[in-house]
Amino acid sequence: MKEDIAVFLISHEYLASALLKAVEKIIGPQENVFAYSNSKDSLPLLADKITAQIQEITAFHIVFFIDMMGGSCWALANMIRKKYPTSTIISGMNLPMLLSLFTSMDELSFDELVKKVKDNGIRGIQSIAGESK
Repeated sequence: MKEDIAVFLISHEYLASALLKAVEKIIGPQENVFAYSNSKDSLPLLADKITAQIQEITAFHIVFFIDMMGGSCWALANMIRKKYPTSTIISGMNLPMLLSLFTSMDELSFDELVKKVKDNGIRGIQSIAGESK
């Protein structure tokens, strides 16, 4: 199933590329994964670049990981998603959810994979406080 999924990480500044580097440092290089930042290109130019990238690949499912819902990167992904009915947007991208995605791609159906990614992303958010005075 891994070959059926293309992953687009889209973020403000360089968060997407930093997360991809961290993933690859931990579990090795990944295929069909593309990191984009809004730091240099306008949203219309980014939309053109991402759409061109999608047209070059043969993946059935497209997953957009976005740093935060409602921001410009989310608006960009949502605009592109409307052109591709088998695409999904997951906001709040973090390292646990990306690791979950790449280590479970071959084991689960697409719907189960999206659920697991979301659950593991949430599970990765923890708070450990010291004593308060």
